[in-house]
Amino acid sequence: MIENIFTSNYTVGEMAYNEIPKICNVYGEKVVMIGGKTALEKAGNVIKDSIKNSDMEIIDTLWYGGQASFENAKMLSENEAVKKADMIFSVGGGKALDTCKILTGKINKPVFTFPTIAGTCAAMTSVCAVYHPDGVFRDVYFRHAPAEHTFINTKIIAEAPIKYIWAGIGDTLAKGYEPEFSSRGEKLDFSNTMGVTLSSLCKEPIFKNGTKAIKDCEIKVSSSEVKEVVLSIIAATGTVSNALEMKYNSCAAHSLCYGFTIFPKVEEHHLHGELVSYGVLVQTMMDNNLEELKKLIEFYKSVKLPISYKEFGVTENEIEKVIEKACSTGDIEQACMKIDKEFYRNAINKLEDFIQNIVK
Repeated sequence: MIENIFTSNYTVGEMAYNEIPKICNVYGEKVVMIGGKTALEKAGNVIKDSIKNSDMEIIDTLWYGGQASFENAKMLSENEAVKKADMIFSVGGGKALDTCKILTGKINKPVFTFPTIAGTCAAMTSVCAVYHPDGVFRDVYFRHAPAEHTFINTKIIAEAPIKYIWAGIGDTLAKGYEPEFSSRGEKLDFSNTMGVTLSSLCKEPIFKNGTKAIKDCEIKVSSSEVKEVVLSIIAATGTVSNALEMKYNSCAAHSLCYGFTIFPKVEEHHLHGELVSYGVLVQTMMDNNLEELKKLIEFYKSVKLPISYKEFGVTENEIEKVIEKACSTGDIEQACMKIDKEFYRNAINKLEDFIQNIVK
């Protein structure tokens, strides 16, 4: 049996974009830059300046479409500039990056990612979360490999709205807990063992640096703590994701997150990592690890992450529909215990009681 394991490459720092010509020029000269509207405003000119003395040329700049969907990837693939391009520069947050990963996977062109926020690990993973055009979670798509290289400009990320690194912390914590939870008791090969072992880098640096990093981003300072947290969110989580089989990559936390997407009021007003962070608490309650749960809740309070589903505006009746969707996603098929609707419901209710006792 042959295995292909692709690790992720990255450049990090306030001047990261200066490295673009020497890393990308071997792939050709014609570039199409695709991303979110705000992201292209913030990073587009910096990227253009970085290649102005090279042989590379940006032949077009395109909006990605607003949703990580197969439909938007197809729409972009039919663009004449995309057809002519030697490579794609994908700029923005997780949905923009995932759209370009889908696109380049389908048309077999190299992609370079430029995360302008630290909201997810999308910049350095091969997996893409795919949504229907209306925002409801649809499926996952695997590119043949992660992006050819990722350029992480910590200055741009530190100057982005604080909610993104805040949500990124929540998403990253899930990668610190889900791999062990899903793989516990399994006989793991080298790659999966490496992924589970490295997953500790997705939580310990967050606990150590997360509170300070958020405070620094509030004043737009790209500090060493910001860099450490950004690397945990993008690089550590991305590396773990690429090392693990999909069945060990997520579990109850992400499944519950996708369950919440059935409500537009939640999907439109709450970020992926924010929803996942709540799922981490539910999964930890499933594991009955109350000491770890106390540690998590204490940290969540320090950075103001949600500790109850009610913070999403979801009622007790509506949470039943969330649970139903969560149980249909497939993320919980591989776990160290059997997870069904009743198990979810009990864990959610026990978490609400636990929170009330802590408040008292």
